[in-house]
Amino acid sequence: MKTIIIGAGAAGIMAANVLSIKGVSVIILESGNRIGGRIRTFVPDGFINTVEAGAEFIHGNLPLTLKLLKKAKLPYTQASMNMHRFKNGKISNSFGNSKAWESFYGKLSQLEADCTLESFLKEHFPGPKYTLLRKEVCEMAQGLDLANPAEVSLLSLKEEWLSEETQYRPLTGYTPLLEYLYNEAAQRDCSIIFNQKVTGMEWKSGEVKVITENNSYEADCVIVTASLGILKNKEITFTPDIPELPALFNKIGFGHVIKVALEFEKPFWEHDIPDLGFLFAGKLTFWTQLDQHSPVLTAWIGNDDVPYYDELTDDDIVTSCLAELTQAFPNTNHYFRNAAVFRYTGKTSFRGGYSWPKPESKPAVKRINKGFGNTIWFAGEAFDPTFETATVEAALESGKFAAGKVIRNATL
Repeated sequence: MKTIIIGAGAAGIMAANVLSIKGVSVIILESGNRIGGRIRTFVPDGFINTVEAGAEFIHGNLPLTLKLLKKAKLPYTQASMNMHRFKNGKISNSFGNSKAWESFYGKLSQLEADCTLESFLKEHFPGPKYTLLRKEVCEMAQGLDLANPAEVSLLSLKEEWLSEETQYRPLTGYTPLLEYLYNEAAQRDCSIIFNQKVTGMEWKSGEVKVITENNSYEADCVIVTASLGILKNKEITFTPDIPELPALFNKIGFGHVIKVALEFEKPFWEHDIPDLGFLFAGKLTFWTQLDQHSPVLTAWIGNDDVPYYDELTDDDIVTSCLAELTQAFPNTNHYFRNAAVFRYTGKTSFRGGYSWPKPESKPAVKRINKGFGNTIWFAGEAFDPTFETATVEAALESGKFAAGKVIRNATL
């Protein structure tokens, strides 16, 4: 049996690994010139330190990610989640720690029927008394989950927001893990072809012809791991058409983000705030690598604020980040060395950053995961069968799940 996988990100590489173990012949078609997709661990030009251009964290005790890291003998370390806010000229650790936040988490823990975040706040936390709380809660949803408060499923966020599990990050970054998984698959009947942007496919049950900008490839089935942004944008056509797909994809949110790596001579912020993990300052979220005492600080611009910054040059974005940081730490520019800007917006190849759940997302994901004609399957962080979307774990689980579907159908 022969399977084509579109995309060499975490889902695609995981699917290829699982399929190759079972003796399935696999060809991965990747539009770029590297594996990883929205994962990229590298040293940018002019930097001394390695940075994560994309995915960075392990969001809790995630079984598949941690199992694979151990198998690959790749170390991971605890990540600091200590949250601070810069406001009115002062840095405080009150973000998420006030009595209002306690009330919010209390109400959230009792939530059983799904609703949007915005409707929940209007019902339970109205009026001037909770103005700051509403602002901070929406900032967290927009900044970290890239979600629209008016549309995001609060029930889906509940477990994540109430979780007290330790957060981690791979010490080597995520790319070595994907290289390990691909190298395993490559020892079997698996190959990857770079610079193959898929534009469409012609298919019928048990047969598919995948068309790229400069070639075509045939197989028994295909696993599409292109980002949800690409799929929403209808950049891959299906002949014959699958009429229900656009509506299914639109039932899942997809956020935009700009990530900025700021490298300094030393982690100078530790002098004033030794336990700094996250800093919410104006429209930006910053975070450190406290566990490693790294001199790299990440600036994060999420969702509503992206359109404005996406019109700026990289240099102007860096200048804006440094200006915001200087208000909290006046000696910022003294220690600044270099910066790199990574955009995950509608203008870039992935058409965004990662997914977020709407109340109607679960039924849509369930339908998508049933596949189409036992020939077309989808995988990626947006389609995790356990609905723990927007993480590397979700992408890995989804790739594994889709591969399992292919294998089971092949034996029928």
